[in-house]
Amino acid sequence: MRDRGVRALLFGLTVAAAVVVVGLAALVATDTLRLGGGTPPALAGRVTTTLPADEPAAPPRCRSPLGVDDPLRLWIGGDSLAGSLGPSLGEQAAATGVVATTYDSRVSSGLATPGFFDWPTHATAETVRVDPEVAVFIMGANDFNVPRAQPVDATGQPEWKAKYELLVEQMLDILDGEGDRRPVYWVGAPTMQDRRKDAGVREINEVARTVVARHPDATFVDAYALFAGSDGKYTASLPDENGKSVRVRTGDGIHFTPAGGDRLADAVFRLLDDRCRVEVQAVPGATQPVTKTPGSSRVPGTHREPTSETTPTTGEPVTTTTAAATTTTAETDPPVTAPSLP
Repeated sequence: MRDRGVRALLFGLTVAAAVVVVGLAALVATDTLRLGGGTPPALAGRVTTTLPADEPAAPPRCRSPLGVDDPLRLWIGGDSLAGSLGPSLGEQAAATGVVATTYDSRVSSGLATPGFFDWPTHATAETVRVDPEVAVFIMGANDFNVPRAQPVDATGQPEWKAKYELLVEQMLDILDGEGDRRPVYWVGAPTMQDRRKDAGVREINEVARTVVARHPDATFVDAYALFAGSDGKYTASLPDENGKSVRVRTGDGIHFTPAGGDRLADAVFRLLDDRCRVEVQAVPGATQPVTKTPGSSRVPGTHREPTSETTPTTGEPVTTTTAAATTTTAETDPPVTAPSLP
């Protein structure tokens, strides 16, 4: 009996030793443990923990609940491409019944030409007037010739990059506000048909992407990738959700068609919905106004007319109802002369 007990004990010790060896081997193999010192293992410290019960939960990204009488306030601004995105995204969001949109588009505007249109000053006033809870800003197409190889700074980098970073930083500081910082979606410029313009906006986009990454409540929306063809370059047409080829860019190789505006709006709306849970709070049959800021300018043929668009006046806003259109044949926006970029 005693021999049998000894054999059982030895067997148990052998099994335990084998388990330890296998466990150590697994830790070494996954680079969780390194024997003999040296640099720390790659997975060291990656331990998932549960917050204590009394730890306050992170605040919601968007106000909740949303309702017909208290909708989410969405502001969309930017250059002429905002004249496509604004109506498309505004209409899509308005159809939920819980998002009221104001959009502001300025043809030929850019961050590098404040003498033509001063976005920081204008946006500062608009964020006070509209008090948006979420901001969407599309910019960069008219800053395409800002990038230059010379002059360079002390580090050997082109000087324009640091200057443009400051312009983007300034706009983000205005858009995301103070205190309870609002979510901002910064939409980069899409592909351009002209090679020089395309090369310029790619550099502008990368600077904007870098700055946006430093703002925890801001998201960079890569419109360039969204409108690139299978070869990564400009294309006038792209397949829709059903695989049918649809023209998304106008003949000038810069602007969106109404379908192109819808394509970009769908992408931004998905991001907005993920963050603010718009769809689950939607009220069937209800709609909200889409407000066009006075002074906004748009390019004919590049946007849809929202079924209900409101234009503020000196008195109460006046709402005009029209049928949704796939093209715009008449445009009453003021003519705009493009600035001469530096």
